[in-house]
Amino acid sequence: MTVNQITPHNAFDILKNQKNSILIDVRTLEEVNFVGAVDASNFENRMLFLPWQILPQMQLNKNFSSELLAKLDPSQELIFICRTGGRSNNSAELAIQIGFNKCHNIINGFEGDLNNQSQRGKINGWKASNLPWRQS
Repeated sequence: MTVNQITPHNAFDILKNQKNSILIDVRTLEEVNFVGAVDASNFENRMLFLPWQILPQMQLNKNFSSELLAKLDPSQELIFICRTGGRSNNSAELAIQIGFNKCHNIINGFEGDLNNQSQRGKINGWKASNLPWRQS
């Protein structure tokens, strides 16, 4: 089984229409607080913040698997997001390994690629797709 790669708009549609779906933001809490986060009010706040890595050394969150298993049901449809899509894809792959079989990764994540001015959130990703988000 592989991770399904989906666009931010596809993710938003699934979250709005599939009540068994949940968005899992795997960025650090610092990233979420500084950059902003998806506004989950459009899909009944079905969202979980669960960092894949922990600052300051960005070491893997050793509790990631156990927290995922404790907080979610393997029958749920999981949609993972991070800054650009890398950590969220790794998280989704791990989720499949521990028994979750409906796992999606949001291509380009929340902020997406850098533009010519070295800024994110302008070319692709959730923010650039003009989907609901909020600043902390």
